[in-house]
Amino acid sequence: MINMKKGSIFWLSLALIFCFVGALGAGLVQNSFGRVSITDLVLETDVGTLTGYLLVPENATERSPAPAIVTSHGYLNNLQMQALNYIELSRRGYVVFAMDAYAHGNSSVPVDGRGSEISKATGGMKDAVEYLSELSFVDSKRIGVTGHSMGGGFADSTASYYTTLENQALANGVAPIEAAALNKVAAVLVIGNVPFGLENNNPYKAEVGIIAGRYDEFFIVWMNDSNVRIFENPIARQLFSYQTGDSSLLTGDSLVEGRRYINSETGFGITMWAPWEIHPWNHLSMTTAGHTVDFFELHLGAPTPLPPGNQVWWLKEAFNTLGLIGFFLMLIPLCDLLMQTKFFASLKSASPVPEIEDLSKKGRRIAVSIANSLVAAILIFPLVAAGFFLIISPFWPQDTTGGIGLWALACGLIALLAVRISGLRIFKNRDESGLAISGKSFGKTVLLAVSVTSLMFLSVFIADWLFKTDFRLWSFAIRPFSASKVWVAVKYLPFFLVFYLANSLVVSRNRLAGYSERKQVLVSVGWNILGVGIFIIVQYLPLLFNGMTFFGMILGENEILGLGGALTPILMFPVLPILGIAAVTGVKLYNRTGNIYLAGFTNAMVITMLTVANTSFSYPY
Repeated sequence: MINMKKGSIFWLSLALIFCFVGALGAGLVQNSFGRVSITDLVLETDVGTLTGYLLVPENATERSPAPAIVTSHGYLNNLQMQALNYIELSRRGYVVFAMDAYAHGNSSVPVDGRGSEISKATGGMKDAVEYLSELSFVDSKRIGVTGHSMGGGFADSTASYYTTLENQALANGVAPIEAAALNKVAAVLVIGNVPFGLENNNPYKAEVGIIAGRYDEFFIVWMNDSNVRIFENPIARQLFSYQTGDSSLLTGDSLVEGRRYINSETGFGITMWAPWEIHPWNHLSMTTAGHTVDFFELHLGAPTPLPPGNQVWWLKEAFNTLGLIGFFLMLIPLCDLLMQTKFFASLKSASPVPEIEDLSKKGRRIAVSIANSLVAAILIFPLVAAGFFLIISPFWPQDTTGGIGLWALACGLIALLAVRISGLRIFKNRDESGLAISGKSFGKTVLLAVSVTSLMFLSVFIADWLFKTDFRLWSFAIRPFSASKVWVAVKYLPFFLVFYLANSLVVSRNRLAGYSERKQVLVSVGWNILGVGIFIIVQYLPLLFNGMTFFGMILGENEILGLGGALTPILMFPVLPILGIAAVTGVKLYNRTGNIYLAGFTNAMVITMLTVANTSFSYPY
C-alpha cells in the first residue's frame, strides 16, 4: 500500500508539472513573452454578449496607432482555434480581436427577434470591427478580417456588409471620401471557405484573399469536383472575375497561385493560395500561417514585420499538448489517492479479472469484436446526422452533441450485445462481468467520479486564470466553461454514460490467460479505436488516388448530405484519442475496483463535459 501511494503521488506530481509547464509555456508564447497584453473581452451588443481575446502589442499606442485584425474560428470551435493566426499577427504588431462567434465559446446565443440581422450573419465580426474602429490605438483605416471555415464565411459577410454601406452612400449622393469612411474593412482573408458574397455584391471595396486547401473536404462539395485543380475550376474563375471585373478570367489559362489580380477601377484585388491540406489542417499549418502573414503584410502593413517563415505558434501547440497529457495523466493517481482515504477505501478490490483460456472462445471474441467495430463505423454518419436533426431542442440545445451522443448510445447497446454473443451472460454472472456492487458502494463510486472530474477540470481553470490558456492538441481541447454549461452536460450525460459503462465492461474482458495489464491495455486501446479509425481511413484514403474524399464521391451532388459527409469525419478526429484514453482508464480502474462503474462514470463525466464546453449552441442555455 505504501509503494502504491508513493507511486500515485509520483504520477500525480508529474501530471501537475506537465499541466503547469504546459500552461506557462503556452501563455508565454501566446503573449510574446510579455510584449503583447491579452485581455478577456466581453462586449454587450444589440444581439447579446460577444467575448474574445484582445491582443495589444507594445507598439500600438495613441501616438502610433496600429492596424487591427479580427479573427474568427470555424463551426463548433472557439477562439483558441485561431491561435496560429492571433499569435503570429500580434507578434508582428497588429492589434488582434480573437472572437468567440455568437453561439460559440463564451459568447451568447442570439435570440430570434433581438438585435440586427447583420450581427447574426457575421457571427459578431461586424460588432468586433466597430469596436476596434473606436480604439485610440487602432488605425481605423487599416482593419482586416479573417476566419476559417464558418469564420471565413463571417469574414466574407462582413466585407460584403461594409462594401454595401459604401455603395449605398455613393448612390445617395454622399461624397466619395465620406462614403469610403463608412467602409471599415480594408482587407478580408477567407480561409477554408468561399467568398460567395462576391456574386451578389461585386466587387468588394477591400482586398480579398482566399486560402483553399487542395484536399479540403468542403471545397470538394462546393466545387462538385476535386479541389486539386481549383485554379482551373469555373467557380474559382467566376470569383476572380467578380472581384476584378475582368471577364477574360473566365476562360483561357489557369489562374496562378499567389498572383494578385487587380480591379483597375477600384484598385483592390484578389489573391488565392491552395496548400495541399485537408480542411482542419489549416489550423495547424505553417504554410497557411505564412500565407496569412504575407497577405496582411502586403495590404495592411505590419508595424514590426517578420519573414513569413518566422513562426512560433507551434511552440504553444507543443506546450498545450504537454498540458493535455498532464490533464489525463492525473486521472488514475487521483482515483488511487482518494481510495487511500477512509471514506473511499471500501471501493478497492483485490478480485482478479477472470482469465479466458478456451482458444475457441478467443477466436469467437475476436470475430465478434471485429464485427462490433465495423458496425460502429457504419453507424457513425447516419446516427450523427439523425441526432443533428432530431436531438436539438431547448432541452438539448447543442448542435452536434446529441448526434455524437446518439451514436455513443447505440454503440454501447451494441457492445453489450457483442459481449453476450461472445459468451458472457452479463446479468447472470454479475461478479464476473463487474456489475455486482452494493448500493452504498455505488453511491461512493459516483461521488468519487464527481470528485476526480472536478479536480481534473480545476487544473484547466487555474491555467486559464494564471496564463489565459487551456490544454489542447488541434481540435482535441480541454477548456474552461461557464457554470451554466454544467447543467447542459448533465442533460447529455445519459447518452455517454450508457456507452462508457458498456465500454468499461468490454475492456475488462480483454484478458486471456497470461495477459499482463500492459498487454490488456494495448489490446483494449486497439479495439476501442478500430471502428473510428476505419471510418476516418475510408473517408480520406481516396484523396491519394483521385483527390476526392469518400463522402465527396458518393454524396457530393447533394449539398446538404455532402456537407454532412465532410463534417462528420472531422468530428471524429478527437473521438479517436478519447476512445484510446477510455480504454486505458477502463482497464486500470477495473483492476483496482473489480467493477465497471468507476471507469464508466469518470470517463462519461470527463468526456461529456469537454464535449459540451467545446461546441456550438442552437438555443440559449
